[in-house]
Amino acid sequence: MGPHFMKISMPIVRQSTSHLFWLMMAPLLTFAQSESRHPQAPAGADTRPAQTDSASAQLIKNYLTVTGALKAQPPLLNVVAQGRIKESTLERQFHLIETSDGKRRLTYSWTHLGRKHRVLYVHDGLQTWIQVLEPKQQTAHSYTGVDAQHFANQRWLLQPFTLPKRADYKFKYQGTALVAGRPAYMIKGYGKANIHSWFYFDQEKSLLTRWGGQGKIAGVTEAMDYQASQFKPVDGILIPSYIQLLAQNAPFGYIQVEQMTINQDLNEVSFFMPEHISPTLRQRPTVKN
Repeated sequence: MGPHFMKISMPIVRQSTSHLFWLMMAPLLTFAQSESRHPQAPAGADTRPAQTDSASAQLIKNYLTVTGALKAQPPLLNVVAQGRIKESTLERQFHLIETSDGKRRLTYSWTHLGRKHRVLYVHDGLQTWIQVLEPKQQTAHSYTGVDAQHFANQRWLLQPFTLPKRADYKFKYQGTALVAGRPAYMIKGYGKANIHSWFYFDQEKSLLTRWGGQGKIAGVTEAMDYQASQFKPVDGILIPSYIQLLAQNAPFGYIQVEQMTINQDLNEVSFFMPEHISPTLRQRPTVKN
């Protein structure tokens, strides 16, 4: 981290704190939209650092402070949301549960040719499984491969809060960039199995406005990003409510959150794959003469 960053990082903390009341009370925070630019990481940036540098740690702290997550009591444990997602020409309804310990439960619903479709994807923290619920319910089965790994690692709403807290991640400051035409700072996260993620923090607001990693589309590895342009306060914590989906910087869809709650009682929600029990033929009733 050079002295130039230190010089401009300190006002961010003061400015973010001074705007905290306005941010939390605003029903909807919207950034001006313009074309995004995805910066290239400097040479050698893919080497996992031994420790998170001070610049990255400060940016994460600024973000958690301005969103209200740093001092939230109780802490943010889960988010339950529903809304619409559009990917290319396919638009679906979704119901999502994400937990701070890494579990995900996502149900997609849509109608095609007059028939209702519903599919459930779940990651229980260790394994991922899938089950078709409609038009005809099928047996749940393990979901493996690159797509399953992507589902397990991605976060729509909780990742900005949980990922910086993972002990196995180290972060390295990468420099400045533009996100939707706004100046931002970029840091890179290094996790297990050489998994890389990147995060962009708005220079003025300190909000995390873009995050992503490597994903696959049609078998091709590409940079997959989530770009948040709207946020909603939920019980005192700002959470993204409109997220644009990008592949190699090209938008291909969006996530529109329509309802959202946090810290729900999930005791009645199962994340574990149901056991398959083969049906048995009923014993034919005895016919009395």
